[in-house]
Amino acid sequence: MAKSTLQRQKIIADLIESGNISSQNQLKGLLKKNSLLITQATLSRDLSELGAIKKRQKDGLLVYVLPKDQDNNAHRKIAINALNDFVLEVDSVLNQVVVKTTTAAAQVVAEAIDNLFLDNVIASLAGDNVVLIISSSEEKAKIISKNIEKVLG
Repeated sequence: MAKSTLQRQKIIADLIESGNISSQNQLKGLLKKNSLLITQATLSRDLSELGAIKKRQKDGLLVYVLPKDQDNNAHRKIAINALNDFVLEVDSVLNQVVVKTTTAAAQVVAEAIDNLFLDNVIASLAGDNVVLIISSSEEKAKIISKNIEKVLG
């Protein structure tokens, strides 16, 4: 099953954080072991979006590293891009928010919302083109809705 960009980049970031990865081929092999087959171009683009750079270790080996604030910035940027690319409409009703998405994008959008607005989210349920977000109050649902609309511009 294909993984979303956000899921794939999380796996790549976790692999970089957990080991001495010195080449894209090595990383591609580790991804393959995780049942994730991607092209060299996609891997290169993902590394760039994550801000991965090569850094020389004390033993002289060049390995990929991520910026210290990588989780906060790169993943946030990816989540924001997902909302901008796939969200069509946002509406709040009582303690719930309904987000309409393009076809087959609801799971990606739900994950992006969970990553961006988890503080106010109790649960998010994704169908094919609709995400239902449940919060603890009508006020928090309105906050989530307004925050999504802010991201969308």
